Amino acid sequence: MTILNTELKYRHKSLRIPSPLITIVTVVLNARDIVGRTIESVSHQGFANNEYIVIDGGSVDGTVTLLHNSVQHIDRVISEPDRGISDAFNKGIRLAKGDVVGILNAGDWYEPDALKVVADAFSSNPDVDVVCGAVEFWEEGSPQLRCFSNPEALDKETSVYHPTVFVKKSSYLKYGMFDESYRYAMDYELLLRFKRRGAKFLSLKNTLANMSLDGISYKNWYSALKEARRARSQYYPWYNVAFYHAIALLKNLIARGLKRGGLRSIYRAYWESRNRNIAAMLERES
Repeated sequence: MTILNTELKYRHKSLRIPSPLITIVTVVLNARDIVGRTIESVSHQGFANNEYIVIDGGSVDGTVTLLHNSVQHIDRVISEPDRGISDAFNKGIRLAKGDVVGILNAGDWYEPDALKVVADAFSSNPDVDVVCGAVEFWEEGSPQLRCFSNPEALDKETSVYHPTVFVKKSSYLKYGMFDESYRYAMDYELLLRFKRRGAKFLSLKNTLANMSLDGISYKNWYSALKEARRARSQYYPWYNVAFYHAIALLKNLIARGLKRGGLRSIYRAYWESRNRNIAAMLERES
């Protein structure tokens, strides 16, 4: 079943709930088996002042039927072919009525209090453009490691985790939306661009989202690294770009080798040490 241009509007929201209104955008294509958990995590949020938009790229596997059966949890569904993930993200952002926009891909899911934590962060820091936090990575149905977002390291690596990112709609209008020439590292390009143009980031120690280690960027990790290198090359000299690309490549190869060799404990120890350092930095800045 394919619906090429369907727009559904659901759920009346009370206008008396205090702002900010947070819009969540989920993009999906042929993900019937995993998108249900994503929808459920949004519908179970304790923060009621939210809008939920799902952008489907023209699924043919039953995803659209599932979305229609979830009408009580979704404000708007658009199902039509698109030009890729960046185009789908941008569609959702343009449709968003919220003051703040979060993007949650099919298969990822929020912690139950994520939107309340984010709303409080923006309310307490009205000059902030981007709020981000920690993500829990899952593999084969089990949590593997928690990683803190570190905007300070964006010039070197993909150090902010997109499922935890919430951006003011006005900041998208000011700094631009997703570059459709990127297929894998579009989130990194956008966040690096925001940082270079003066956007203000706030990183929280709270775990905001969960992410499975089988997404498109993880599976296409080398292509994602090359796109990240291209994004950095717009701002930094070639030797700086080459150096950090080589480090990122080496880290990925070592991490995958440790996993294949049954040495996950070493892999986790590295991230635990890294997280302690980031947590200490966030504590000093709070």
